[in-house]
Amino acid sequence: MADETADDPRDVPETFGLVVPTYQRPQYVIEAVRSALDQTIPFTQVVVVCDGAQQETEAALRELPVEVIVIDNAGVAAARNAGIAALSTDWACFLDDDDLLHPEYLERVQKRLGRSRHLRALNVHYWVFGGPGHPDVDYEADDYASAIAGIPDGDSPRDLTYMQIWGRSFDLLLERMRGSLSGSVVDRAVLAEAGGFPVGLRCAEDWTMYVNVARFHEWDTLTEPLVLFRKHPTGATLVGGVANGLDTLRAIRAFWEPSALPTPTHRALGAYAPAYRFVLRWALQICRDTGDRDSYREALQIARSILPRRRDRLIARIPPATWQRLRRGAGRR
Repeated sequence: MADETADDPRDVPETFGLVVPTYQRPQYVIEAVRSALDQTIPFTQVVVVCDGAQQETEAALRELPVEVIVIDNAGVAAARNAGIAALSTDWACFLDDDDLLHPEYLERVQKRLGRSRHLRALNVHYWVFGGPGHPDVDYEADDYASAIAGIPDGDSPRDLTYMQIWGRSFDLLLERMRGSLSGSVVDRAVLAEAGGFPVGLRCAEDWTMYVNVARFHEWDTLTEPLVLFRKHPTGATLVGGVANGLDTLRAIRAFWEPSALPTPTHRALGAYAPAYRFVLRWALQICRDTGDRDSYREALQIARSILPRRRDRLIARIPPATWQRLRRGAGRR
């Protein structure tokens, strides 16, 4: 993490805007917006972008003091870009439509930025909540009221050290996504330099934004859990999973293509092979599950540019369950 005492305190710009993209989840987005409106320090702007016409959502949002934009259905990247374009603030904050903000989120973000005038991009730690019996949650809650009332004291029990990337942001982000878009804060001018979110990707668009911001500035992390992630059935289909796998591979390939943007110091491509094998293995397994041979072949074709060694591509073709058994067996020797 950056040295919080390295710079003299500054007056933080008083303008913070929040962008919330939404698609067919009226109940969740109303709760997300409510968490934004219940801040101890108010946002200058709250912009909700409907990714396609959504009558129920639009009607509910009209009752709230937020800006609502409706775009043709084009995916979450396009929705976030439309929200950024509508902001007139110094900073852009992001929240997915099924997540919530701690009531003191913006107050504590402003204090953190006020202590370090060099910061231009900030991650925030988080809690995970879900209904009774839901696995892998920090606490049980199933609506806005219980999620806010149940916020635990202290720090998250999760290992969130993967978000501590100050000083090596670009290099470490090339390896894997090391942030959580909900709760992230970026200088709006830096977002413009970085190109916002890549329209056309419906997965890894957040990872791409993180990488491109890191071309200009380091990411720092506020280690207070101020975002509440909701665990719930996603309803994602296997077909959607195939598209997500291919989009993630396409995003990685784009990281290594020539760019007009700055390219900070990083390791050679081969150093990232274990991480990229993991992504390829996941994508190939979804293709097997759906019987999608064309996507399977496309995934392997993309892999040639990010895993140039044939051995890495062959290892990635081992199904995940088999790979885990092989690793456990090797560990017992």
